[in-house]
Amino acid sequence: MGAHMRAISPALVILAASFGACFHVGSAQAQAARTFVSSFGSDANDCSRATPCRTFQAAHDKTNDQGEITVLDPGGYGALTITKSISVVNDGVGEAGMLVSGGSTGIFVNAGGPSYVNLRGLTIQGIGFGGSIGLDLHQASFLTIENCVIRNHTSTGLSFFPVSNSSISVLNTLVSDNGGSGIILQSESTGVVVKAALQGVEIYNNSVHGLWAVANSPNSEVSAVITDSVAANNGGNGFYASAKAISQPNFAPTNVWVIHSVSANNSTGVASDGVDTGFLFLGDSVVTGNQVSWSRTNPAILESFVDNYIIGNFDGDPAPPIHIPLK
Repeated sequence: MGAHMRAISPALVILAASFGACFHVGSAQAQAARTFVSSFGSDANDCSRATPCRTFQAAHDKTNDQGEITVLDPGGYGALTITKSISVVNDGVGEAGMLVSGGSTGIFVNAGGPSYVNLRGLTIQGIGFGGSIGLDLHQASFLTIENCVIRNHTSTGLSFFPVSNSSISVLNTLVSDNGGSGIILQSESTGVVVKAALQGVEIYNNSVHGLWAVANSPNSEVSAVITDSVAANNGGNGFYASAKAISQPNFAPTNVWVIHSVSANNSTGVASDGVDTGFLFLGDSVVTGNQVSWSRTNPAILESFVDNYIIGNFDGDPAPPIHIPLK
């Protein structure tokens, strides 16, 4: 048989070996559209349902862009840096999240290009030292946070400082007991537009402000609509709109609408400041138990619709300017 075998070209051997090596590397780096984490998993696994990973970061790195990480059981899954469109979902298996300390950030979102990030059912818990931040948004086109708990960080709970245009939704989420403000919305760079919608958000017992929206870069804008939410027991303002003094035509407006919500037992209930560019509108809401019911640094705008209840504050409940809609 040996006499009839054809000799194999050395070049063909090298080509076959190279092909095999490429195939091996491609297989090792393969990603899935859906991955899974479990407290019984291992980061050496492929993050499939049968062999889940142990941490969010390992699952993220093995998930396709626009894919999803599913939590299988309660556990602490470690800090996470997000660099792509992705969903991280816990739909009721028990507490799933991370402990944060030592100047760290629980979730850092830095997803370039058109990107969509969805976080649901997570707990981001600070353990009390080192300047921790719950979530820090650096870049993402759209970020949704739903049914989450962010608490006990020595700095900010939710820090939204995007460097490019971003739309943010926060739904049915608790932000409490943080050493800085509960939520900060800020335009970080020139020309950046930040738009936020918050519904059913509870912002309690933060050392500085409850929610602070601020535009401070030329040609930037921050807009927030807050509905069915509560800011209570915060050391500063419950709901706060401010803007850096930037002259026309490069002004930076901040617009905050507080609708059907409550600001209670804060230092100041609702506040606005900035040169012509800090706007806060209050409608169908309750402001009570605050040391100061409302504050406006002229010529910023703070206006109340006639359907609010401003009562029981320690400054005697002076009537704020009334907003009269155009007809």
